[in-house]
Amino acid sequence: MPLLPYFASSGTGALPAAIGITAIALFGVGATLSLFTGRNAIFSGVRMLALGAVAGGMTFAIGRLLGVALA
Repeated sequence: MPLLPYFASSGTGALPAAIGITAIALFGVGATLSLFTGRNAIFSGVRMLALGAVAGGMTFAIGRLLGVALA
């Protein structure tokens, strides 16, 4: 899902769209998991979104530390 914007367009518009789609997907997965855990759907969705944001931030930081660039 996160790569769909890159198939439709390129450049600076694809990254924010990919971030948005990823955020919606992460929240949706977390909210769906609440059906199995019995927790609040909003809590589970926000928790999954936060974990995904931390993972993405760490990946960005490690890439930055190693000098990896996308351009």
